[in-house]
Amino acid sequence: MDNLTLWLIFIAVGIGTFAIRLSFVHLHGRGSFDIGKHQRALQLLAPAVLAALSIPAIIFQDKTSLDSVSITQITAALVTAILAWRFRGVFWPLCMGMVTFWVLKFYNV
Repeated sequence: MDNLTLWLIFIAVGIGTFAIRLSFVHLHGRGSFDIGKHQRALQLLAPAVLAALSIPAIIFQDKTSLDSVSITQITAALVTAILAWRFRGVFWPLCMGMVTFWVLKFYNV
């Protein structure tokens, strides 16, 4: 793939993404937007994005199979998930998950 084709793909994807977002802004901009109706969904947005980004990286170490699952990473992810569920936040569970990962990695678990 040459550079021109790659740049055209980037530009097309950028315009498409902008158009999709603009359409939702336009649709909600017509009437009165009640944040109370959407507050629960917005509260779940950050954990959903974090899970979508981190779970594939944790589970699928080898791109072809689940043979190389890292117990260290799974344990640290479980500690992070339990603390996030318990404390309803993101910062401290992530910090404690990383500490758990580093400790387990240090002791070669």
